[in-house]
Amino acid sequence: MRVRHASALSWIPLAATFAAAGLAAQEGRPLELQDYYRLKDAGSPAISPDGSRVAYVVTSVLEEENRRHSEIWLTAADGSGEPMRVTSPSFSASSPRWTPDGSHLVFTSNRPGPDGSSAGSTWFLRMDQPAGEAFQLEGLGGSPTFSPDGQWIAFTRPTPPGPPPQPTYASDFERRTVERFDGRTYDWMNYRFDRRGYLPDPRDPNATPPREVYVLPAEGGEPRQLSDLGVDASGLAWSPDGQRIAFTADAHQRDEHSYERSDLWIVNLEGEVQRLTDDGYNYSSPAWSADGARIVARGNEGLDIVIAEARDRGAPNDLFVFDAATGTRVRNLTAEWDLIPGGPEVSADGRFVYFSAGIRGNTHLFRVAETGGAVEQVTEGDRRLGSFSFSGDFSRMAFRVTAPTEPGDIWVSGPGAGAEVRLTDINRELLAGIGLSTPDRLLFQSPDGTEIEGWMLPARGYAEGQGGFPMVLQMHGGPHGAYGNTFSFDQQLLAAQGYMVLFTNPRASTGYGEDFRWGTWGGWGFNDYDDVMAGVDHAIGNYDIDTARMGVTGYSYGGYLTNWVITQTDRFAAAIAGASISNWVSDYAVADIPRTKESEFYGPPWEERGLEHLLRSSPLIHAKGVSTPTLFVHGEYDHRVPIEEAEQMYVALRKQRVPAKFVRYPESYHGGWTPWRMMHRMWVQLEWWEEWLRRPSTSEQ
Repeated sequence: MRVRHASALSWIPLAATFAAAGLAAQEGRPLELQDYYRLKDAGSPAISPDGSRVAYVVTSVLEEENRRHSEIWLTAADGSGEPMRVTSPSFSASSPRWTPDGSHLVFTSNRPGPDGSSAGSTWFLRMDQPAGEAFQLEGLGGSPTFSPDGQWIAFTRPTPPGPPPQPTYASDFERRTVERFDGRTYDWMNYRFDRRGYLPDPRDPNATPPREVYVLPAEGGEPRQLSDLGVDASGLAWSPDGQRIAFTADAHQRDEHSYERSDLWIVNLEGEVQRLTDDGYNYSSPAWSADGARIVARGNEGLDIVIAEARDRGAPNDLFVFDAATGTRVRNLTAEWDLIPGGPEVSADGRFVYFSAGIRGNTHLFRVAETGGAVEQVTEGDRRLGSFSFSGDFSRMAFRVTAPTEPGDIWVSGPGAGAEVRLTDINRELLAGIGLSTPDRLLFQSPDGTEIEGWMLPARGYAEGQGGFPMVLQMHGGPHGAYGNTFSFDQQLLAAQGYMVLFTNPRASTGYGEDFRWGTWGGWGFNDYDDVMAGVDHAIGNYDIDTARMGVTGYSYGGYLTNWVITQTDRFAAAIAGASISNWVSDYAVADIPRTKESEFYGPPWEERGLEHLLRSSPLIHAKGVSTPTLFVHGEYDHRVPIEEAEQMYVALRKQRVPAKFVRYPESYHGGWTPWRMMHRMWVQLEWWEEWLRRPSTSEQ
């Protein structure tokens, strides 16, 4: 028996009003591919210290310019008045935050500065008087973190140790030969990374200058360097008395054979540095207790330990409390809590530590007493909340909300169970005329009895007993990610085109506890395959699905699982594999993150145990007899899943005379594609589904 949820925003005050609006919208026109260019998104809220105003970012697509554009808007936190744009529409702006006294709004923009540079520079706007022109602060060379009293700014910036040595040549001929070379030479291992391309030498501080900690008077001037570690400092956090700065840094950063294991450090205004931890853990997001005696940080055992001990699962993430004087770990706040906490924020009164986390298909705010105890869930509902921003006294917070029929918008409330106020509805006019589909939540069992959660997004016009509908099974990336109650243009577009859309959270998904999260360790394609196929069977048993017209698709890990599915079953009439892995052995040395293979597959391919697990989970090894027509889509600059992975599977299908098509996108990484390429990808995928899952004509119904 299927369970259909109520209106996506039925949890809010005035629920009846929104429910009625939702019903009216479902009678509108179907979502169109062109709507991709029309939809906007609101995010990155920043509430003012006094809780009276909220700045946020509105992102839209500029079709003719083939780019995304962002602007910062401002509105009253009580929902009164009209929002106003505060940054120039001529340049993108993002990452708003307030100075401690609320007198200025700080943001990042690509607008050119006085020196002509425009690479994400920091700008200031006065907010305590009629708005003027944005300005920059003399001496500020990075993202600012203000001391609690607003007198100082801390930031990090690249700091070369000195001028690099000049090359010497034995002859003028040798010099000409070297200077005419237009290729690349590497003698280091980590030489490329997705969306960053080919990298300079990470071992050489002249090639990759370390980000050291600096302080600057709030009015600007000459910055003063505080740290000299030779590695990157990040996560700066001022102590309540404004005399110390906590941060994280990985002392092993220059060792190319070490995975991340950042430690906690403190530096005072005199430049005295204290290392708090050195235990093999990887820490991030330090936050001070209200009295400045302790530091709360997120951490997990480093991957080097997991690999060295050949563990059968990864390390859990937890929130730890440390003594700020000695570095002694005082307590683990989430030891008995089975989910993954985000970065901590300590309330103004010091009582609670707040953080966000995924829980099943939702994302919510949680808190735990700084002294320890049970974790409490603060927000509720079938929705995903994020980007929490708190007023100075923690009496009010702003956050982003998304739900299956609601693209991102900004809301405010108290940090407890107070009434929530919606501040933005930026797609109101567009969505008022569009009929979106609301998903049904599904619970079903995998063959071994494990409970799996999924959702069915009904096709436009779907009604039981009306006749078989085509269905598309979508599988998420990661694998340590999760589908859920969020807006998906791609899924809504498929439903508008008449497809039932099934999406599930198989084992390895997050939000279901540590056992579930590591449920594919040592064997991708086994438990997860059983889980998604159990979802297919459940859907067939509860919906009017035409089993001859089912498709399967996914991107990244979902693309891998698509390749795996078509080697295991012929139940699908078509498939689309996006950024898909087919051969774990070849992927090991060409992808930018070998860590997954070394940990979840127990080693590299030159070790017997590693080779065994890599091969048995490689779709290419099982490709004999594949019969499913498959479309492959891939970015040619993808370093996370290099395009040669899709090339292998494509050739395997074509060699066996299976219909297959390969669409390659130039200068495109694993993510961050341009709007035109995203539009073409969605269009070509619809064409593929139409060709192989073609709906019966009216006379056939």
